[in-house]
Amino acid sequence: MEQLARLQPLKRIVKWQVITLVLMTILFAWWQGVEVALAAGFGAFIALSNTLLMIWHIRRAAETARADAGKNLSRAYRCVAERWLSTIVMFGTGIVLLALNITALIAGFIAAQLMLFMGHTNRA
Repeated sequence: MEQLARLQPLKRIVKWQVITLVLMTILFAWWQGVEVALAAGFGAFIALSNTLLMIWHIRRAAETARADAGKNLSRAYRCVAERWLSTIVMFGTGIVLLALNITALIAGFIAAQLMLFMGHTNRA
């Protein structure tokens, strides 16, 4: 199943996102204090949770949809919708309920999300 879904690049991205989360939290704790560091860490966690959600959907598609293009497309659309919704809900939670620093929250999210774009390589 691992071979079928090609999860290795995404697992590598998760590793780099965790490293980014830790580094952003340490950097902001040193630079701005613990409260702002928690906001940066929460922002990075939002990006990390999106990647983990994508891995979960890819595994489910490999198990259930297999070669059925219609089912795979349905899974892809659902994955995108769930990732968007979870991102909006988590940002809302961080900003409204937890009253986190918005700048640090977005900086942490962007830094971890960049790992998704920089770490993803297509291999034939």
